[in-house]
Amino acid sequence: MNQDTLERAAGLLRSGQPAEAIRVLGEAIAADPARPELHFELGTALLHTGQAAAAADAYAEAVRRRPGWMAPLANRGIALRQLGRHAEAERDLREALRLRPDTEPVLTELAAAVLAQGRHAEAAELAGRAAALAPGRAEPLINLGLALHALGRLADAEAAYRQAIAAVASTPAAGAMAVYNLGHVLNDQWRSADARTAFRCAVELDGRYPPAWHALLFNLLYDPAQTEQTLFAAHAGWGAGQVVGGDPGQAAPTPSPEATPPPVPGGPRRLRLGYVSPDFRTHSCAYFLQPLLAAHDRTAVEVFAYSAVEAPDAMTGWFRAHTEHWRDIGGRSAAAVADRIRADGIDVLVDLAGHTRGQPLDVFAHRPAPVQVAWLGYPATSGLRAIGHRFTDAIADPPGDADRWHTEQLVRLDGGFLCYGGPADAPDVAPLPATRNGHVTFGSFNHISKINPGVVSAWAAILRGLPDARLVLKGQLLAHGAARSALAAAFSAEGIAAGRVELRPWLRRDQAPLAAYQDIDIALDTFPYNGTTTTFEALHMGVPVITLRGPRHAARVGASILTHLGRPEWIAATADEYMERALRLAADLPALAAVRQALRGALRGSSLGDAEGFARRFEAACRQLAGAR
Repeated sequence: MNQDTLERAAGLLRSGQPAEAIRVLGEAIAADPARPELHFELGTALLHTGQAAAAADAYAEAVRRRPGWMAPLANRGIALRQLGRHAEAERDLREALRLRPDTEPVLTELAAAVLAQGRHAEAAELAGRAAALAPGRAEPLINLGLALHALGRLADAEAAYRQAIAAVASTPAAGAMAVYNLGHVLNDQWRSADARTAFRCAVELDGRYPPAWHALLFNLLYDPAQTEQTLFAAHAGWGAGQVVGGDPGQAAPTPSPEATPPPVPGGPRRLRLGYVSPDFRTHSCAYFLQPLLAAHDRTAVEVFAYSAVEAPDAMTGWFRAHTEHWRDIGGRSAAAVADRIRADGIDVLVDLAGHTRGQPLDVFAHRPAPVQVAWLGYPATSGLRAIGHRFTDAIADPPGDADRWHTEQLVRLDGGFLCYGGPADAPDVAPLPATRNGHVTFGSFNHISKINPGVVSAWAAILRGLPDARLVLKGQLLAHGAARSALAAAFSAEGIAAGRVELRPWLRRDQAPLAAYQDIDIALDTFPYNGTTTTFEALHMGVPVITLRGPRHAARVGASILTHLGRPEWIAATADEYMERALRLAADLPALAAVRQALRGALRGSSLGDAEGFARRFEAACRQLAGAR
């Protein structure tokens, strides 16, 4: 009987009916709970349906009833790894290897568990062993590439991914993963065009692999050849495949009556705002979200945070303390998170991440809230029609054409769509560096993916126009030799001597990164993907920023910031004007020194530093949207 049940369950799994297999196995276990094979097969069926926690329990029961059985130990490790319980997964996987040494699939899973715990060198050794045991399999090579990438060995990581791609030519899903990871390695070598080609290839291999889509869409923003129209087409193309439960234009589901909080006696209940993000941590978005959360009128709004943070830190603790309801959603399915949001009776659900890494956009596709809004974390349309609105302003998205190139309805906030709260431990504004150096130092601390040949050409023109000037660039990828060499070669091709361009690696928050602005006289914005946090940090440290206004949102953020700061003279309309404005600012050092000392106060005194005013405008916009549905 039990053997028949096992064969029947296996057949159901092969035919794509895991739910029926779970039912059959459940009945068999109820009749004969002592048989370990039944628990093992149940774990496998549960894992097929994404129920990793229940699968782990089933595998544990199989091991309890047959100690020393390697297969359920290994599979329990896989289930625990899916749940993010990597240390527990490592324990089970190591025990499985002790029982059967040099088992490649187990070594591969162990490498992934160790990698997730940040032990990159050890993970590379384990993945290398696994790859040697099964040279024709992609999975160990992908893990090897991930570990080598984390170690900064970009050329070796690229080679590992290319071997993986060759090994999985007939397996689209695994091929997409390998090509996707290759794209990130190429990007980190300042090979942005090659990276975009890789991400596009990954999407073509497997159009249902979300990370590849998100990476492609996000990296298109770096491409100077893209327009609002082409970006809209790409994002909307992705969004067309994200419909859950019906027509993309249908109304959002209404929370059940028992899930909707009753009115507050004597007046309307507080508006329930939900914020969804993987970045409730030390992250650039935190310095814009913090002032809003701190200034929210808690008599008028009730705040929920849906956190997908993978590595919580002290900033996570701050966010947790400043939200009334904290929900950890990491590792949970989009449908389960959507059910939680519906149960919470959220009125307005705000996406803070868009297509950045770790984003939870798939939750919004389930339409868990009647009003869904995009804000802050992504400088383009989401492409997801389930998100009905996007908060911006009239400078970043001028009325007219900008409305045509968003799947969301644009809601323009007076005074700007951003409010910045600088770090409490920011160093004081230092005297103008040019007075001690005898020359002007320009700088840009933007991600180097925002630096394209046109930006290099504009910066080189500025340096040629001021022969004694220097340029300082700082970024995480500048720790890699490949990126440093590529950037240095680009400036050399423009006739700029190597000694005039200083390339600095990224600094951790505990290394006082804002102090680096004490060496900069004038900041140069990137284009067509402007800086945001870097622009605010420069201004906070007294450093004026020259920006080039462009034809899409990401290219107008600098103009939005400087307009609301009251400094339109730092906004250029052409590359020639960009150079002229930078040189004009550098020509009057006494005026530049005076600007430096006044800039932090000017920022705090503007609408960009008025947290209370921004919070009231934000809340009013949310309440209007909630009342209009």
